[in-house]
Amino acid sequence: MIRIKMIRRRDILSCLDPIRTNHVEHFVRLHGSGRLASVLLIIHYNYDIPYILFTKRSSSLTSHAGEVCFPGGKFVKGDKALYFTALRETKEEVGLDFKKKDICGSLEAVRTVTSDYIITPYITVQDKIPKPRLLLDEVQKILDVPLLDVLNTVTPDKERGILPRKDRFKFRYNKEVIWGASARILKQLYDRLFTTYY
Repeated sequence: MIRIKMIRRRDILSCLDPIRTNHVEHFVRLHGSGRLASVLLIIHYNYDIPYILFTKRSSSLTSHAGEVCFPGGKFVKGDKALYFTALRETKEEVGLDFKKKDICGSLEAVRTVTSDYIITPYITVQDKIPKPRLLLDEVQKILDVPLLDVLNTVTPDKERGILPRKDRFKFRYNKEVIWGASARILKQLYDRLFTTYY
């Protein structure tokens, strides 16, 4: 893997897809149906360089316990759209109240292997964000991570998962490991930013 050396706000914005639902429609056509969910990748410049926000799920949960992921959750009746699910869950989990206008774009949907969710990732890029705070028992802690530091740790994941090895990646930050669907989402961002520079 080649290290990314710098990331500007415009580089992130230029590599995103528009906000749309056909990611899911395309995914369903290729891979079949699944339960719907969405997450929000929160990238901010509070410290002049880009940071990205993760949550670590409680170890007491029955599904994806202890995993590092993005704020978000499952689509429920009453959600106006998948992007609304990501915004609602983000507010419930970490207390950050974003609106549709704050979403800059999206990435391709990914499927979780064990729980069979199709997750659509949305992205917001902010100059400043308020300090996030834990609001739900299902979230063990919040990780506010320098984006470059975590992206440059990408390696193949040879230990986890049942997907083909070419589709398994992991990222690290200190002692935390990001793997599974969250790593596949993050790898999309890595690949798109990588093409900006090379």
